[in-house]
Amino acid sequence: MLKEAFLGRVPSHFHINPYVKGYIISELFLWSAWNFITPIFAIFVITDIHSGNVETAAGSYSVYLISRVIMELLVGRFLTRKTNRQKLLIAIAGILLISFSYIGFSFSEDITSLFIFYGLTGIGIGIASPAKNALFSIHLDKNKESSEWSIADATTFICVALATAFGGFFVHEFGFRPLFLIAAVVNIIGTIPYFALIR
Repeated sequence: MLKEAFLGRVPSHFHINPYVKGYIISELFLWSAWNFITPIFAIFVITDIHSGNVETAAGSYSVYLISRVIMELLVGRFLTRKTNRQKLLIAIAGILLISFSYIGFSFSEDITSLFIFYGLTGIGIGIASPAKNALFSIHLDKNKESSEWSIADATTFICVALATAFGGFFVHEFGFRPLFLIAAVVNIIGTIPYFALIR
């Protein structure tokens, strides 16, 4: 099936709009950083947070989801008449806030700080997601929408799978707190394609 899909195609067939390409590259870093942590986050809460337990881990994730939903609704309305450059800047701001939250996790020792930084993570994703998803949707190449969505999903999930395995290995060897700092750096790298598009 792959052979029939790719062999015999001219190079121009694989041309991807720069916005779409930038989005895909950025997502690789963003969701890799996220999946260094998320699959094993409950273990961090139980082992590294004072009085932390499974209930605390679930509650902090609920705080993340609620703050994300609220922010996405607000930002979605705000972006209606914004230019591509403004959307890129908003996406970058949200991504940087997520990185700040990862750094905050590395210093968190109590439930309050855990909830605060998970809430900030939700706000960061809630800011970034409407902006970057709007840019991706607007710039999908005509008659290639399904293939570009599949490329975005496939490449992202491959990196997510590798990141999840790496996160488990790293925590086993070195602990959670250095991993949060690595996640922050990898997440920041995800802004580079958007800075390139601004320029």
